[in-house]
Amino acid sequence: MNDKAYFKIDTKLAKLLGETYRSTEYALKELVDNAYDADSENLEIIFPKELSPNPEIIISDNGSGMKENEVRTEYLNIANSRFVRKGKLSISKKRKIKGRKGIGKFSGLMVASIMRIETTSNGVKTSLIIDKNQLAKKGYDLEKVPLEIATEVTEENISGTKIILSGLNQNFDFPNPEKMKQLLVWDYGREIDFNITINGKEIGVLDLQGKPYSEIIEIDGKKAFLNYTITQKPIKSSGIVMKVGNKLIGKPQNYLLNDKVIPKKLQNRIYGEIICDDLEDDVTADWGTIIENSRLNKVITEKTTAILKKTVNEVFKTDMIMAWARYQRKINLELEKLPEYKRPFARKALRKTLEKFYGESESRINTVISVMVSAMEKDHYWDIISNIQKTENHDIEKFANALNDFGLLEMSIITSQTLNRLKYLDELVVLVDNPKSLEKDIHKALELNTWVLGDDYNVLISDASLESAIHKVLNKKYKGDNPKNRPDLLLGRKVSRELVLIEFKRPNFTLNRDTERQALEYRDELNTYFHNQHIEIILLGGQVKHNISSHNERDDVHFNTFLDIISIARAKLEWLIVELKKE
Repeated sequence: MNDKAYFKIDTKLAKLLGETYRSTEYALKELVDNAYDADSENLEIIFPKELSPNPEIIISDNGSGMKENEVRTEYLNIANSRFVRKGKLSISKKRKIKGRKGIGKFSGLMVASIMRIETTSNGVKTSLIIDKNQLAKKGYDLEKVPLEIATEVTEENISGTKIILSGLNQNFDFPNPEKMKQLLVWDYGREIDFNITINGKEIGVLDLQGKPYSEIIEIDGKKAFLNYTITQKPIKSSGIVMKVGNKLIGKPQNYLLNDKVIPKKLQNRIYGEIICDDLEDDVTADWGTIIENSRLNKVITEKTTAILKKTVNEVFKTDMIMAWARYQRKINLELEKLPEYKRPFARKALRKTLEKFYGESESRINTVISVMVSAMEKDHYWDIISNIQKTENHDIEKFANALNDFGLLEMSIITSQTLNRLKYLDELVVLVDNPKSLEKDIHKALELNTWVLGDDYNVLISDASLESAIHKVLNKKYKGDNPKNRPDLLLGRKVSRELVLIEFKRPNFTLNRDTERQALEYRDELNTYFHNQHIEIILLGGQVKHNISSHNERDDVHFNTFLDIISIARAKLEWLIVELKKE
């Protein structure tokens, strides 16, 4: 039977049509989500071979499918999502519904100009073609576009939906099967009854982005296959699952949970599976777990733990070497604050502390390094080191106690220094809130505490030549007796060796374009002394004029308010306090 149908428009359409997908792979994933919501157990995606004459992408599933009436009243009702129509859970398998916007079903039109939908339910197949070019001819007035719907009788017990995408969008690269695998395995790699194949190959743990490993564990003629990936970042569904007879048994397990050396963030990068059909007799009746006193499972657990520990330790060691190299310049500059004899011990302590904060962002690591070196300047830290050095090797108990004190002290002095910095910020707020505070007061308060400005300025080196250049510029600009108009400037070098010029204004001063112009003139003058060197400018004041947008700033000139820099610095220190309390 052939007939015509029309889109039904929901009031949310205008908003939804403005939404886009970050890539063609994400657009296709919407169609996979719809198949999952339709209680499909098997889904297949077929990508065309390169240089195919008429390339098509085919996505087919064995879900519930749709009747003709559903296609007309529900599928073509844009912005009428399954979530709104039928609730939070799917009808048969009670899955949590993923598609909630009601427009994901048309995401294929980002990839291709023509979507052919073939959906079968109760032995009747309903076919529909949506042509983006026809929509364009009608000015996307969707209610005026006739759609041909055809129905035909098929086998009674068949259900599901097939979507054929043709006329692939030439403005984009073809969707990449490997990227598609990585994207889908995040969401569906742990699903018990939703199998996905791409070009005939089932997606699995080795398709995740990261370094894959495969091992065969042999025990008395029986075999288990361990496949796992060390992902690039921690993931929510980390751990190793057990598969017996192609069924998942229980939940993912962390085999390194009791390891006190390997950081949790690294443990949460392990994603894998153990396949062992020889365990079938050791599975509980509900297939929910392996019987606790299974000897075979005990050996598999021991060997898996040993394999993972070896692999992950190698990854940890490599990561720490790379991290130390990455922060080497900053560490060296920070250690220059300490006397020569203290530096070897400080380096060892820093290595140990970097291990503790493994996996944290560069911004947070920089905060830790800065705080720790400042703490190491305190004399009581070195009393413990001296005690360790003086302890005879044969006096094991004293040596152990000294080492224990050393470890505890590292954390305690970092905590103490962090609290001191928070107190400093409190005092800085008082200074900033005082209307009588002048530029020179702010300059003096921040000159030795440039860590407040951010990670790039934790170590701001100033030497005689830099100070001399500033004085020459200011004396040239401000001859005579006019101290009130004389600005307060600080010129220093960042860890990257780039120069940075900071102009301090009063806390009640509003930064404007004149401030920027003046700073640029200072920089031009300084360029005569430091020719062809990049000089970054930071303007510090109480407020920024309302018509200056951060989106329109120059890349090398930054408008900063005291409130901004203090609040950001405080947030980092408060994070560090929380982390230290976990010990």
